[in-house]
Amino acid sequence: MNGDTQVVSLATLAPQARPLGYYNWVHLNPGDRVIVKRYGFGPEHGTVDIVSEDATYFWVWIDGQSRILIFQGDGTVIHKILP
Repeated sequence: MNGDTQVVSLATLAPQARPLGYYNWVHLNPGDRVIVKRYGFGPEHGTVDIVSEDATYFWVWIDGQSRILIFQGDGTVIHKILP
């Protein structure tokens, strides 16, 4: 983890973030702000880049880092940040 990573507590984000299960990925759009929780990392803020046509996978730019691929079964938890 580098110094640019934003680590936040999901408990403090509950009012502004909504957890999304796999079947709700169809509601993601490029530009949506999300919080990504993946194994071995703290919660990270990011921006949805590309969502597949069938919404089975999508790409997220993690703030201050690189783009990552999210797909069903990878153990990642997504919270969509509400405007």
